[in-house]
Amino acid sequence: MKDRLAGLDFEQREGVLVAAIEGEIDSSNSAELRLALSDRLPSTSSALVLDLSQVTYLDSSGIHLLFDLGRRLAARRQAIRLVVPDSAPMRRVLELCAVDSVAPMDPTLETALASIEPDPY
Repeated sequence: MKDRLAGLDFEQREGVLVAAIEGEIDSSNSAELRLALSDRLPSTSSALVLDLSQVTYLDSSGIHLLFDLGRRLAARRQAIRLVVPDSAPMRRVLELCAVDSVAPMDPTLETALASIEPDPY
């Protein structure tokens, strides 16, 4: 998916969907991003890793999107991890908003993937 503010790329890694967002997430595209993520995440996938390392702007609708994804995936018994580098300005905002209560944050894609519990089934 490409729109004027954000790009979204997907890849599958050992039963985990990795979605990388590049650009801005705001009220003009958060609903479209939510739909694109929901459409691409199969119920057979054990987890979603949302790579935000290339996101340059995130407003309150983007934060709401992260909370919504975290809650919906928990209800489906699927894990979610966010990739947010320690040096990213938005990391502090996400920590203050307690996004990690529904979507834990990792500084790199590798640490996010390593943090996902293997599916016991």
